Amino acid sequence: EGIMAGQLDSAFKQIAKQVVSQLGNSLDTTVVYTRKGVSSYNAETGEYITVDTNYTIKVPVEFVRSTEEEGFQENVARLYITPDLIGDNQPLLQDEITLTFSGSSRGSKITDILTLKGGQEYLFRVDIIF
Repeated sequence: EGIMAGQLDSAFKQIAKQVVSQLGNSLDTTVVYTRKGVSSYNAETGEYITVDTNYTIKVPVEFVRSTEEEGFQENVARLYITPDLIGDNQPLLQDEITLTFSGSSRGSKITDILTLKGGQEYLFRVDIIF
């Protein structure tokens, strides 16, 4: 059973990667995923340094809904991201995602993260609001 699970994981990981890559490339939306503040300690200065890491990725973006209240538009979208695209990190709520579509960039806030996994993670479904 252990071997089977491992093989399934590898297969799912491959499939997820392929689907995300194919669908992502067909879209006119560029995504910049910002991994927030990875802290490191500088022994010489005695300071903690936080570094943001940006990953420019092409992933499927599903626009879920758009509501307008008092002239303010709120959009909800869902992104499908494989771990390899973001440095094999687990997405966190404090991370940031910037979408560029139709020539304009919009920052967004991550509201929900669903991790699909077997023995290893193979796909993250990330909901954002912008």
